[in-house]
Amino acid sequence: MAAVLRGLFASELARRYELQMIVTWRGERPLVRLWAFLAGMGGLLRWSLRRGPRLAHIHAAARGSLYRKSVYLFLARLLRRPAIVHVHAGRGDIEAFAARLGPLRRGPIGAALRGATRVLAVSAETGGAIERCFGVAAVEVVPNAAPPAPPERPAAGEAEGDGTVLFLGGFANPVKGGEAYAEAVAAAAPRFPATPFVLAGPGEPPPEAAATLARLENVSWRGWLDETAKRAELARCGVFVLPSLSEGLPVALLEAMAWGRAIVATRMGGVPEVVEDGREALLVPPGDPAALAEAIGRLLGAPEERRRLGLAAEERAASLNEVEVYGRLDAIYREAVA
Repeated sequence: MAAVLRGLFASELARRYELQMIVTWRGERPLVRLWAFLAGMGGLLRWSLRRGPRLAHIHAAARGSLYRKSVYLFLARLLRRPAIVHVHAGRGDIEAFAARLGPLRRGPIGAALRGATRVLAVSAETGGAIERCFGVAAVEVVPNAAPPAPPERPAAGEAEGDGTVLFLGGFANPVKGGEAYAEAVAAAAPRFPATPFVLAGPGEPPPEAAATLARLENVSWRGWLDETAKRAELARCGVFVLPSLSEGLPVALLEAMAWGRAIVATRMGGVPEVVEDGREALLVPPGDPAALAEAIGRLLGAPEERRRLGLAAEERAASLNEVEVYGRLDAIYREAVA
């Protein structure tokens, strides 16, 4: 969500409204997390007591994020300020979280969401899961915005240098599909020995995946990348792969689109809502390594298709900004404070 909020503060909305960010979570240490939560509560209280129209736009994921943001929703409504909650988690994460809660813990979260002025989701799948799991009616879909096209990017569909196959999801979170992707790489990489396959992201490969990757000479594991290193990999990328099993609308996909990369992605969450199979990306079923390998091989053998998909993805990313995202948020803000 950090990248989404950075985009919001860099958008036209930041020139139309006085935006203030209230941080509610910092790191994993319990005392630091508690302090951030309490400091955020104080920030929301002070902000709500200021004069003039005030609107809280609360961004949430699942698990602890929904717990915390439910409290903030209750506080904003207690202080008679309109509050919009925007849920970014994927359907699988929401359903798994709700199933673990049971009715006693699910009830307060559902009450907080139903008390919001508006409930937004980044995909129709996410919205449907919120409605089913928490009894919320009429969840609206407002997708994440794509970042602007980077000025240093190569031409759409073309790579700078070696034309890698790039995966940025890492192995810390199983829903990013890292293990299924490692199986796909084991099938695809030997067929294209001159093509580097780069895997990066948080966490470390589990033993079986690590052993698979280690025996492939054209495969490298880079671990977590900072922003500069990530941009360098996107510039070299010929094919970007998103093998996730559950997502709302992943920012990594939107970044690859803005870079004009040819994309192979799983058909889940908001992905098929922003890209069409065969037009802006190749879409495959989630959790299907053979389908991933086949789609990667198809693009590596078809430079003209890579260029066509990259150009279409870049054009689609541009359309997701002022009109489809920030324009809709502007209208929602105006209605909420009217």
